[in-house]
Amino acid sequence: MEIASISGDTVLLLYHPAQTAADVGQQFTLMEVPERTEGLVVQVISNDSLEYVGLQQEMIQHILERRISRQTQAPVDRERGMGEIKSLKVATAKIRKRIQNNAWHAWDGWIPTRNVEISQIGAGTLLENIMPSAHLPIRSFVRLNESTPMQFDGPRLRTVNVITGVKGSGKSHLAKHLVLALSERRIPVIVFDLNGEYLGLPNCQELCWAQNLVLNLGEVGYRVLEKLVRTLYPLPSGQPSEAVFEHQLPIFFREREDYCRRQGTPLRIDIPYLINQNWEGGDYVVRAIRTRLGVIDERNLFWREHPRTVDQNITPFYATPTPPSFQIIYDSACEGRPVIFDMRDIPNSLQKALASSMVNFLQDICEREADGQGRYPFVFFEEAHFYVEDILNLITRGRHIGIASVFVTNTPQELPEAVFRQLDNLFLLALAHKDDIRNVSRNSFTDQDTIESFATRMPERHALIIGDVTDRYPLVVAVDPLPADVPPSGRTRSTWDRFTT
Repeated sequence: MEIASISGDTVLLLYHPAQTAADVGQQFTLMEVPERTEGLVVQVISNDSLEYVGLQQEMIQHILERRISRQTQAPVDRERGMGEIKSLKVATAKIRKRIQNNAWHAWDGWIPTRNVEISQIGAGTLLENIMPSAHLPIRSFVRLNESTPMQFDGPRLRTVNVITGVKGSGKSHLAKHLVLALSERRIPVIVFDLNGEYLGLPNCQELCWAQNLVLNLGEVGYRVLEKLVRTLYPLPSGQPSEAVFEHQLPIFFREREDYCRRQGTPLRIDIPYLINQNWEGGDYVVRAIRTRLGVIDERNLFWREHPRTVDQNITPFYATPTPPSFQIIYDSACEGRPVIFDMRDIPNSLQKALASSMVNFLQDICEREADGQGRYPFVFFEEAHFYVEDILNLITRGRHIGIASVFVTNTPQELPEAVFRQLDNLFLLALAHKDDIRNVSRNSFTDQDTIESFATRMPERHALIIGDVTDRYPLVVAVDPLPADVPPSGRTRSTWDRFTT
């Protein structure tokens, strides 16, 4: 292997594949000889066949020679070396580090002469020099060079994380590993699962609204209800009904809380209680507010003091003597039982509203945890582009309130640009669409050439990982198979199922 050229941070390496492998993602040192104390660390991002003067003429000559050889039944005498030229390849590599006195540093623009010794870097040496020390490691689920396990330092999985790749590239596969690894560390994990990808994870809490999950208004607060009304059945913007609702709703909650405190009981409040309050603004305003509260009540999302008399078959859970508590669910998540919100059978408008409401409630939990144990959650958004409004809110406030987010999507171009501007870690699987690649490249970790090259050449079940967990060094890793008790994919439905049952 020889240096063909160095231009900017790009190095072209000339090599023969029979002598040296230079696969995409591999690392090499270029050490100046004879001292071998100064050099560069480079990473291959692409391979091309060698172009040289006279190549086309040589190919034409070779075709004609083969034709003549078949006609004469005799080999044509050709120089062996000239034939081997066509086997040469050019590897394009990016400079990642400078080596000074055998220590690795950020590259400062220095380049060596062509008088260098080029050596492939072993996985152990690479990890020793670029991976941050794992003071609070999470279990390994990826391998460098197919064989060397890697552990991430948990605290470096900071606020904004993105897992992206085309459909079928293994996004959910990698995300499940991350969910399990964090849960094993007793980190509370919340997953909004639109497609049933995470159902069946060991030790998880699978929750579905209006079935085995009914929220307690006294616990989650008026903001959750306000958000649901605004999303599902909004009051006319700028009209008296909207102003009255937003003004009086917190007042009714405070009055009820004061009453319950005097009675020595926790806050007990439900939607029928709110419907029967003395809303201001006249008949039109009162009717508009009560209609919307009734719509929410009919969806069985919240605990009621008494069951509906019109429905004799209502599930008793909605009218249990004691309101259910999400705090108990959250406490279990803090003990290693991730929460999976099963949202497959919920209408789209309600999916957004419920997820948004729960994110608001999680922010309230984080405020309480700030004065307690500091058990801040990781929130996973499957099909993350579906939650743009909540994403903008989280990446703005997440660092201040303690929520870490993991956005899983196959269309990163639909994520807000701010996600990639404030990105902490990127887990990149195969991508093909130019707009997606361009959007992902807006992070501050590496160049667009690296992203584009790796994204379009990524092998199955491999990922490029770059960010705080790798000290901003791009690493291509193999993702381990999931444990045997973890479903490999979501529960899908097909018209063909009826023929196989």
